[in-house]
Amino acid sequence: MSAKLNLTRPVIMGVLNVTPDSFSDGGRFISSRTENTDVDYSATIQHARELAADGAAIVDVGGEATSFHRPGIVPVEPSVQIQRVVPVIAGVRRQGVMDNNSYRPVTISVDTRSAKVARAALDAGADIINDVSAGTHDQEMFPLTAAHSCPIVLMHSRMEQPGQPPGVYQDVCAEVFGYLRHRAGAAEAAGIARENIFLDPGIGFGKTAADNWKLLSGITQLVRTGYSVLVGVSRKRFLTDLCGEAHESQQSDWSTRDQATAIVTALLASQGVLIHRVHNVKLAVQALTAAELLKT
Repeated sequence: MSAKLNLTRPVIMGVLNVTPDSFSDGGRFISSRTENTDVDYSATIQHARELAADGAAIVDVGGEATSFHRPGIVPVEPSVQIQRVVPVIAGVRRQGVMDNNSYRPVTISVDTRSAKVARAALDAGADIINDVSAGTHDQEMFPLTAAHSCPIVLMHSRMEQPGQPPGVYQDVCAEVFGYLRHRAGAAEAAGIARENIFLDPGIGFGKTAADNWKLLSGITQLVRTGYSVLVGVSRKRFLTDLCGEAHESQQSDWSTRDQATAIVTALLASQGVLIHRVHNVKLAVQALTAAELLKT
């Protein structure tokens, strides 16, 4: 049984990467960088349930690292993504999460650019498609989404190559938000209901630290479009501006960036952002609770 997502107030999306190479938690549940991946499905499913128990309204399951600007990060074949994520999604859907001494279903999103992966994930019990390419990577993504009447996240991104700096924007807010409005229009033209379209400015994807801060400071422009807005700042490198750490430092303890994430999460919630994609769910939930209490 799927869970119905309630967006009458801000919610948390917990990150679950079933990958060997994601920047923050790659390799936590998967032991090989080869296609013959060895996934600890039991531990992965348990972590998903823990994210939900900690307060995540959505658990976002992905089988492909998309930070292609990092050396060694390459696209992952749909068949490998399916091998990684479908058993996890099916397991989480089957088991649910314990809440007040009873089990409840978990809303699950699949983080993929591939319609083939999305279809397999939906069949396994996923509720939402999270597409970092905003439907441009696979022309079957919009028809699939429309046919399933499910929500889809459309994210802005610019492809980067390792060692190359991000592209230059003349007006980052106008360009990013304009692109997202265009992709949302294309999604609606393909038959996707407006309420099922979530827009994500793609913080950290082909953008400088200054670009990221400009997008966040102007986020109400995107909120005013009427589409639900999702933002993922969690543990991103631009947060070093707040943390005082070296930009190139290798993290083993993410607590400092998690604290910065929680602060930004609360501020964005006050600006109308409804979905917040994070790694540390407990801390983000505390931040949202504080923001809600300050409104009363």
